[in-house]
Amino acid sequence: MLTSSQVDPVATLAVALVLLSVAYLVRMLVLSRRTPQHTVEPQIDLTQDPGYDVVFLVPCLDEELVLGGGIERLLALPHPRMSVLVVDDGSQDATAAVARSFDDPRVHLLQRFAPEARLGKGEALNAAVAHLLSGGLGRHFDPDGTIVCVVDADGRLEEQSLHAVLPKFVDPVLGGVQIGVRINNRRSDLLARMQDMEFVLYTDVFQRGRRHLGSVGLGGNGQFVRLSALMSLGSAPWTRSLSEDLDLGVRLLTAGWRLDFSSDAAVHQQGLVDLGRWVRQRTRWFQGHLQAWGLVPRVLDSLKGSARIDLYYHLTSPFLLLVASLFSVAFTAWVLDLVTDVYTGELEPSWWWVTSYAFAVGPTLVLTLLYRRREPDLPVLTAFALAHVYVAYSMLWYAAGWRAVGRTLRGRTGWAKTERLRTVEEEPAPAEPLGLPAR
Repeated sequence: MLTSSQVDPVATLAVALVLLSVAYLVRMLVLSRRTPQHTVEPQIDLTQDPGYDVVFLVPCLDEELVLGGGIERLLALPHPRMSVLVVDDGSQDATAAVARSFDDPRVHLLQRFAPEARLGKGEALNAAVAHLLSGGLGRHFDPDGTIVCVVDADGRLEEQSLHAVLPKFVDPVLGGVQIGVRINNRRSDLLARMQDMEFVLYTDVFQRGRRHLGSVGLGGNGQFVRLSALMSLGSAPWTRSLSEDLDLGVRLLTAGWRLDFSSDAAVHQQGLVDLGRWVRQRTRWFQGHLQAWGLVPRVLDSLKGSARIDLYYHLTSPFLLLVASLFSVAFTAWVLDLVTDVYTGELEPSWWWVTSYAFAVGPTLVLTLLYRRREPDLPVLTAFALAHVYVAYSMLWYAAGWRAVGRTLRGRTGWAKTERLRTVEEEPAPAEPLGLPAR
């Protein structure tokens, strides 16, 4: 009882969390429409010598089906000082043979064998950087003038990627830049379409918004990092975290480096078409996010203002999602109760139907309008239907989240490699900036 009125604490907490999420989303939407004041990006001609070496690191574990196309795409990028280092982390297929088949001095192969191999993506990338610094690519690289780019074997960088990213590194405090992520097979599979929506909405709203807050994160694909920034973290810049990209980004920020996001380019990759594999992959991501909770003291000690608040919220979000999953169970039970009332003839209309629908689907409908800016050929009615499907898709994270909790409690920290599929190569379309003022 509160002031002579009955209050449901569970419902109150649920509404509070919904309002918090909506307020955060609105703030990010507003920020993502603006260009940060610190943005100064002089145009450079990459056909001339821009003063940057670019080294692409391609970590591989059984990637023979997709590696060849990935290397070809990298070699086609316009840059005079480029190297591609393929890291074969103990593959049992023809991954190494595919890398050796390229008769191009820019392509290098680093093979790792047991017991050093298969210890995680972070360890493979650490070995690649050590190989680079030890002269394994045949010459010395200036740490401040070398940009390391992590690209998955199935990654296909858009042609303008280097033009979009390299000018940003004129800022000596800039440690890394993340570009957008798209799903190649989004037009042929509904689950892949949902993943494409997920990546586009995350990058075009939250990553762009975080440029203003100083809390931009790094992803595992299409990640550009200054070599000197990696070296500032020690001999092993990546950790064995299951989300080594999140971990690296947070540690770079707390070490004093600035991170940025470019919406003018994207890396295209395969989307999962099997729900079981999707759950296993997202379980690994979620578990890695739980592991990142150990970075909270560093965030609170090293960062200030909006960057500290936003990163703390971001690192805490898995726990909020787990709480939200319990409310979603109650919401589902309520919907089932309504269905029962329909059959028994006891259904009584209520304004709760409208408000519940607005809270559940309304924000996604707005986000879907932004997604259509990236997919202009998507019919309006199809986009409307996809918004409803996306709400259900988002709830799949609950299953991955609780599965990750179970693995954590059992001390299981291993991960299974996501299986690649042989697909027809699609030409990535150029990324379109979403309503940014002219620079």
